[in-house]
Amino acid sequence: MKKWISLCMCLLMTVMLAVPAFGADAGMPAAKQRISFGDDGKLTILQVADIQDNAFLSYLCKRSIIYAVKAAQPDLIVLTGDNIAGYSCKTKPLAKKAVKDVMDLFEGIGIPVAMVFGNHDDDDTPYTKLEQIAQYETYSCYIGSEGVVAEAKVGDNSTMNAGTYNIPVYESEKSDKVAYNIWCFDSGNYNPDPAYGGYSYVMPEQVDWYVKTSDALKQANGGEAVPSIAFQHIIPPHIFRALKEVEAGTPGTVENGGKYYTLPDELDPKTNWMSETPCPPNTAFEPGYAQVDAMVQQGDVNAIFVGHDHVNCYAVPYEGIDLVSSPGCTFSSYNDIHRGFRVITIDKNNPDTYETYTLSTDTLLREGKCLDPLLYKIRLFFDKVGDFFSNLFKK
Repeated sequence: MKKWISLCMCLLMTVMLAVPAFGADAGMPAAKQRISFGDDGKLTILQVADIQDNAFLSYLCKRSIIYAVKAAQPDLIVLTGDNIAGYSCKTKPLAKKAVKDVMDLFEGIGIPVAMVFGNHDDDDTPYTKLEQIAQYETYSCYIGSEGVVAEAKVGDNSTMNAGTYNIPVYESEKSDKVAYNIWCFDSGNYNPDPAYGGYSYVMPEQVDWYVKTSDALKQANGGEAVPSIAFQHIIPPHIFRALKEVEAGTPGTVENGGKYYTLPDELDPKTNWMSETPCPPNTAFEPGYAQVDAMVQQGDVNAIFVGHDHVNCYAVPYEGIDLVSSPGCTFSSYNDIHRGFRVITIDKNNPDTYETYTLSTDTLLREGKCLDPLLYKIRLFFDKVGDFFSNLFKK
């Protein structure tokens, strides 16, 4: 019922108001743009998680992205997976249209964009990850690459990760010194091993590449590790080592494997919340731990920013690495006022830490211009109607 109402609203708004935000079309591939710290010594990144829309990007999602960009004024935008909803794009033309809607928007905005895949980008669609990457690369704003391609097979089941790469951040626009680094990992879709099932993981080939690249950056930096952050879609299984284990019945708990967890006490509940159980790879699947274990050993990564769990928002420390979950911005999956975006700022004079906050979609659209606040209120009304009937049918 919720999805049916969401689809109706998306179609209505698309017909009424589906106009390009900035009126730009995709062009031929251009030379990759260099990312560097600004004259103020800072780099601002806007994380856009879980757009997860149908073949036609919904009006409210598009408008909220525009407002978020205007509010954050980022130097770089990173899409952290489920950029499209493959399950809603059963043919290649529909999936191509979904990618086009997303990237036409960012091409018009004109800010460099990087991307990693989520579990839904190639979920139940014939449009493969490699084909999608080729389409992304036709946009001049896109700075990602095919990067490392890894595949896992178990019996007749197989899965492929593609689009794992790094983005060097230069000390200044005119400098060739790499002062910072951004890792982009494809964390996969689903584990092909039926003995474990669940979500996929960063594979050994990707981890090996990370270690070699990290070592090369370190060597070029006079033997000092280059401070870094990472982006991917699915949170690593270490999250359940980092959360606080509590007794059953404790307020605000989530359950996993018969154990109960809350966020650590020191986190501010105004800016950190956990509205659903984190969904990493199966915590009994040992290869799923290799990525973060390698990062702890290398000592360069300060934080891993993920999406996937749409209604979670927190930064939980784990052995020197913050596991940072960011809210989704989709209007086609989940009906929740926790929709939003994450803003991350790095200061080259203090690169071993970062500043971050979230922008609420609810606030962005309520304070929007023209018809946006009205359309948003109408959407919230239909969400409540959908919730009512969904709960009614559950009884």
